[in-house]
Amino acid sequence: MNEVSFSFGAQRHLGATLTLPSDGHAPRMGVVLLNVGIIHRIGPHRFNTKLARALAQGGWATLRVDLSGQGDSGAPGDPLPFEQQAVADLQAAMDHFQRLCAVEQFVIAGICSGAYSGLAAALADRRVAGLWMLDGYAYPTARTRWNRYLHPLSETSPRTFGSWTRKLGRRAVRAIRPVDSRSTTQEVWDFGRSAPSREVFGRDVQALVDRGVAVCFVYSGSMRWYFNYQDQLRDAFSEFDFVGRVRCEYLPQADHTATTLAAQQQLIRGMADWLDCTLAPGTEQR
Repeated sequence: MNEVSFSFGAQRHLGATLTLPSDGHAPRMGVVLLNVGIIHRIGPHRFNTKLARALAQGGWATLRVDLSGQGDSGAPGDPLPFEQQAVADLQAAMDHFQRLCAVEQFVIAGICSGAYSGLAAALADRRVAGLWMLDGYAYPTARTRWNRYLHPLSETSPRTFGSWTRKLGRRAVRAIRPVDSRSTTQEVWDFGRSAPSREVFGRDVQALVDRGVAVCFVYSGSMRWYFNYQDQLRDAFSEFDFVGRVRCEYLPQADHTATTLAAQQQLIRGMADWLDCTLAPGTEQR
């Protein structure tokens, strides 16, 4: 494994670290990792660093990028609105990655806000062949809303059972009212950002899949309020063809920032398996 850090971009204001396999072979494809919120490109609990080094052992080249104004990257001279700037930064990262390694296609992997930016970049740039999103946008169904109350109940000790059932009773009217699994209600996400409507999100993902982009959704236990069972994506988007053509994993024992070593290893193994099964040369997406 070989690593080097550098600055790049038209204004040389972006910072990144390139991790290459040590076998000397041409990289299979470029994997781009970006910030989680305002966390430096090493990722929460150094997850991005560990992921990049693990992927290098499997033959994948990885570029860990700080978006404008984050980590080691400065602000651009004429900044764009946040999402547009994130897309411009990721396109600049792919441009530089392409010059360094002669790779022509890329996988973007992001957590939370990084997943949102990765989706926007994938929609804007046809060089993106794969998209891995941990705790990105989620769309609750009627079953999701039931599980919000039933999961805590199943974990309640007998001593507090009475108190909890009274609380559950007070919420029963809201919990049992008819809820359309295809609700268009927008959930509010980071810093007041609203998720795209279910229809817009569904069309966007369908467009990516129809273009041949491999997509992997991963949801942690920290998303329990929004995503809390394995088949939720299929239920929420049942009328879209993409539900049978993407990978979706629900990992209730993992948390949003991959705090434990066990969660980190589970996520790294899952991503490596997804890459090898869908994007390695000679494989067909499934």
